[in-house]
Order: sequence, then C-alpha cells, then structure tokens
Amino acid sequence: MKVRLGILAIAILTSALGAGSARAGNPPGYAYCGTYGSYVLLYRSNDNLEELGKLRCGEKVEVLSRYFDYVQVRAADGRVGWVDWSGLSSSPGGTPSKNFGMTDTTATQPSPTVPALNNAAIVKMRTQRLSADVIVAKIQSSPCEFDTTPAALQKLKLAGVPDKVILAMVVAPSASAPPPAPKAPEFVNVTVPGGTSVDLELSYVVSSDDATEGRVVLLTVAHDVVIDGTVVFREGAEAHARVSAYKQPGFMNRPPGEIAWTMEYVTAANGDHVPANFFSKEAAENPMSSLMGAPGPSWEFKKGKPAVVAAKTKFQAVLPKKGAVVRVSASQSQTSASGDPAAELPSVSSDATSAPQVQPRPKP
Repeated sequence: MKVRLGILAIAILTSALGAGSARAGNPPGYAYCGTYGSYVLLYRSNDNLEELGKLRCGEKVEVLSRYFDYVQVRAADGRVGWVDWSGLSSSPGGTPSKNFGMTDTTATQPSPTVPALNNAAIVKMRTQRLSADVIVAKIQSSPCEFDTTPAALQKLKLAGVPDKVILAMVVAPSASAPPPAPKAPEFVNVTVPGGTSVDLELSYVVSSDDATEGRVVLLTVAHDVVIDGTVVFREGAEAHARVSAYKQPGFMNRPPGEIAWTMEYVTAANGDHVPANFFSKEAAENPMSSLMGAPGPSWEFKKGKPAVVAAKTKFQAVLPKKGAVVRVSASQSQTSASGDPAAELPSVSSDATSAPQVQPRPKP
C-alpha cells in the first residue's frame, strides 16, 4: 500500500513539473488597476466580453496569447480568460504593456522582396516560349536591372529576343537608380508700381469705447490684385492698420473726442508685408510717410456716443511711390478666391506712369 502511494505521489509531482515546464515559455503579467481602480475584470472571451471574474490589483497571471487589444491569461487558481491590455503590466507596479514580448498576430506581414529582372531572366523567358507582349508586360510591372550596353544588346539579339522586348528593356527605369530630384519651383519677381491701390474691408466692428492708441486694426483684401498677369495680393489676405491717435472728449464734449488710424501694410501672396498708406496718392509720394505714417481716417465721438465703424466697411490703401518687389510662384493662379477669373478683376501694369486717384473718406 505504501509503495502504491509513493508511486502515485511521484506521478502527481512529475505531472505538475511537466505542466510547469510546458508553461515556462509564457511570460508573467500583473493586474494593473491604475490610480482609481480596485480590480481588473477577467472575461470569458474577447468576443462577447462576458465577465468571468476579477483579478486583484498586482495579482500575478500567466500570459498565454494576445488578440488585438485583449490578452489571454491564466490566473493562479487556474481560471483562463481575457483582459484588456491596459489592465496588465509586465512587472509589479509597472505601466501596462501591450506585447509582453509576443509577436503581434494582427500586424501586417511585410511583403517578400521581388527580385529585379536582369538580362538572363529575359533570355530564360524567351526560351520558355513566352510571347513578346507577355515579356514586355512583365518588364513594365517589375523592378529592373538591365545591362543595355551595345555588347549586351547584341547578345540579346543573338539569343532571339525580339526588338520589342529589347526596346522595353532600354527604356525601363533601373531599380537601383536614385529617384529623380524634385523640380525646383519657379519664381518670378513682380515689381509693384507705386500708387497701386488695394481695396480693403474691416474684419470686425471697431468702437472708440475699446480703442487705445497703438492698437492694431485688422482688415482683409477685398479682391485679388493682378500685376502683369500674376496675383500679387490675394482676396482675403490680411492687412494691418493701427490706432495712431486717440483723444478723449473735453468738458461738455468740447472739443469732441477723436480717433484716427494709420495704415501699416498689406500681405502679399508670398507672405511679404508690403508697406501701404491710406487713401491718397500724395501720401504715397511723400518719402516721410514710410517713416512717420500717412494720415488715415478719423472719427469724432462724444461721451456716451462712441464712434462705431461697422465690420465689412470698405477702405482703400495705396502702396508707396517706390515700388516693392514681390517674389511669387510663376505658376500663381489668376483665379480669385471666389472662383471668378482674375482677368475680370482690376489689373496693374508694371510700366504704369501715373498712380490712381484715391478720394479721401469723409468724416461721418
């Protein structure tokens, strides 16, 4: 009887050792609860996510496999289930791990490398009695490394390779050739004639109540400005003016308050900020305007009756007499932002000798 019990104990021990050795290749995992969790859910499958039980925080499990975002584990009590990868770490107290050293079966397998066709492969296809059309199609759909020297072409001809196939080999790109360098963009320098006018509109409502001296006033270009067939100032481009003077009303509104703006610049199609002035050709011709700023629109206001300028209010700016040079793409489209051909919009010739007349905006 004692002998039989001894044999039974040895068999159980051997079985346990064998099972442990079969699992020796599986990495361990540890239930990760995170900052606010108190357990990790264990599911019966990774399909319907029916709850099987719970794992204690930090409980050690055996990682069996992984499928997408779920990891199959075996708990210490023998339960086998699935855990979301974010609830499992590879070390006690560690951060969640998605792979545990296992191969991701859901990852895309790299495609095998296709060997490049060479002269010997073409001769072999010819000896297999493949038609010229089939060989040419193979050349056009495969990487190629052909020897197209005169001596090599003569050998192909002697081997019975048709001229049609030889021509396809000559024009086929080499698989080892470096990719063609991207074509450098072509640019053209456009001289903006002095006195060129740009129609602008106010981007938002401006009130004297929230104005301060030096504050920026945002405007946008009302429509494309085309110079020598190229869009230099595009509709919607940003333009900047600035509050140049701000005076509060005096006692009993005498004198009334006043707010005035000075134009600063208009943004060209290439992003350059081209200096501009408000309204008059005379201001554009004044060399001191670029340093001191040219007079712009002004409004009077009284206490309790602020001066308010509505959004979309139209203004006009002119560029200084000394024409700016704007470097723009030669392929710059002559189509406005609204889709209308730029040919229908006002255009300016670079050989213009006189600036357009710009009428000042009267005070309201």
